[in-house]
Amino acid sequence: MSEKWTSKEVKQWGSLGFAVLLGAILLVVLIIGCDLLAWLATVLGLVAGWGTGILAHPYQSESDRFKEFAKIVSVFITGFLVGKLDRLFELWFNPEYGPLVLRPTFALRAMAGITGFLLAAVSTYVTRKYFSRGPGSEQPAHSE
Repeated sequence: MSEKWTSKEVKQWGSLGFAVLLGAILLVVLIIGCDLLAWLATVLGLVAGWGTGILAHPYQSESDRFKEFAKIVSVFITGFLVGKLDRLFELWFNPEYGPLVLRPTFALRAMAGITGFLLAAVSTYVTRKYFSRGPGSEQPAHSE
């Protein structure tokens, strides 16, 4: 009995399997690293990624509110954060203390946070897009 998978099912289960694999790898790295700030960076990344995933694929009822929120966030990002980038790069590559980016502790924390962010953003987006049943979710193609 050969059952053909739909494109939506492949996306759902492929994304779910990959997210579980990445989550397990991240968990092992965090446990082995024994660094509480790496755990905190991961939690921050997960929360930020979750919010980004929701903003990337809002439900129809959320769309208008999120457009206004996106304007506010973009003003914050372009104004405040871009103004602070030079200070961040100065700290990361400070010759007095050596390049911070190359320190193992910093690398663990940064990569854990970035991985958590990407994992949550993609997982949230895929869940809202392909697993939801409401308006705006991907619908299976109708066969004639």
